[in-house]
Amino acid sequence: MTNDEVNLEQQNTVLREGLDRVQGELHHLDRLKRNFTMLTAHELRNPLAILLGYAKILEDESSGNVREYAGIVVSRAQQLKGIVDWLILLQQIDVGELTLRLSTFSIGEIIRDVVKKQQENIHLKALQVECHTEPDLCVRADRERLAVALSNLLANAVKYSPHGGQIIVHARADADNIVVSIHDNGIGIPPTEQAHIFDRFYQVGDPLTREQGGFGLGLAVAKALIELHHGGIWVESMPNEGSTFSLSLPRTYPLNANAITRQAVLALS
Repeated sequence: MTNDEVNLEQQNTVLREGLDRVQGELHHLDRLKRNFTMLTAHELRNPLAILLGYAKILEDESSGNVREYAGIVVSRAQQLKGIVDWLILLQQIDVGELTLRLSTFSIGEIIRDVVKKQQENIHLKALQVECHTEPDLCVRADRERLAVALSNLLANAVKYSPHGGQIIVHARADADNIVVSIHDNGIGIPPTEQAHIFDRFYQVGDPLTREQGGFGLGLAVAKALIELHHGGIWVESMPNEGSTFSLSLPRTYPLNANAITRQAVLALS
């Protein structure tokens, strides 16, 4: 081996060691961030529940302006509670504590339920929502968890749709999977952002200047829950042309469901 080759090998060794150190530091920082986030969520849970309880009592027992103000407090406390619940749910997934309660049910029925629960926000923006589902299409999944994932995708479509816009929900089956797609004609997502759209706390655009609020957890929660079902989730979008968020679930759920769940948890870690 020549001196040049020896020097090159030494340089490569130094670079590899430096890269390993950087990756180790990034993993350490990520663990610290997650630990801090989870500790904060757990510490907020109890005082937030007390605040929400007293605010509801005040809303129920008051009238006039006081009742209106109490209602605002209740609404904002419920919003914060939702964020805390999502953080705790993600932690349960990370450590393998979240189990799925599987049952077989109509995919069309759960889509209708999800749309109904979003009806107030849909009405406020005068949106038209169309649902197209193949007849007698059933899925085997955890009904509650799937409803959360679908609700988050629909809420995202509602948030980014223009006033008077249209949202189309479509459910179909292919040879192996049941696929649900939610299409909106909103602002769309730049191609450079799409690879990160399902990351935790990720938000498109500058969070200090963008018009839409949010904590960047809804899509991450949806992804985690769908992957626990051994399914997939993805987005197709172009700026100013709207977005289509889709999820797929296996038509035949694996018999060894617990093993599949553990594999999904490991993949998310």
